[in-house]
Amino acid sequence: KGVLAIAIPIMLQNGITNFVSLLDNIMIGRVGTVEMTGVAIANQLIFVFNLCIFGALSGAGIFGAQFHGKNDVEGVRNTLRFKLISCTVLAVAGGLILYFFGGNLVTLYLKGEGSVEDAAASLGFGRSYINILIVTFVPYAIAQAYSSSLRETGETVLPMSAGIAAVLVNLFFNYVLIYGNFGAPKMGVEGAAIATAISRFAEKLLPLPGVPSIKPLGFFSFFRSHKIMLLERAFK
Repeated sequence: KGVLAIAIPIMLQNGITNFVSLLDNIMIGRVGTVEMTGVAIANQLIFVFNLCIFGALSGAGIFGAQFHGKNDVEGVRNTLRFKLISCTVLAVAGGLILYFFGGNLVTLYLKGEGSVEDAAASLGFGRSYINILIVTFVPYAIAQAYSSSLRETGETVLPMSAGIAAVLVNLFFNYVLIYGNFGAPKMGVEGAAIATAISRFAEKLLPLPGVPSIKPLGFFSFFRSHKIMLLERAFK
């Protein structure tokens, strides 16, 4: 039971992270196939970035879990520090690559059947989507670093809850911005990107203050209760 209590929220959160991109593909599909093609290709490239972040966190997470098991506070602190630095570097590098070479990478997926006009339109939609989401790379990477540290210390519910909230935020703003509901402008692909960006920022910000009414799940209070003080002293 103890293993399942940790494993199930982790599996759900990983699935939720990928579902945000899938949600964009599905809702953009109602706008048009050309738009959906551009967004789907862009999300494949962003998925590669997500894998890089996951790899960096998984490698460091092995040590973080061992340090926590030995009650090595300084080891856990150093692990988080490494995660924050490595993920920030990866996020900046990924953002620069996609900003300068995103068009070339999207073009690789557009070889084959289809008209030149459709390919050019899909390329434009894909680049527009990527250029907006680039601003979320660093916040997303930092959020994943903190979430992985929470999981390694046995707290899996809070990261999962933040992921669920991110999906709901993305769903709402997709509905508003893609289709122009509630008086908002109809923005299509750009609306989907903005909605995803908002959800990524929400996923980062929601765990930070914690839940006042449920102190054991509070982000700061959780780490303080384990005498780690990771956030306040990560770079000290």
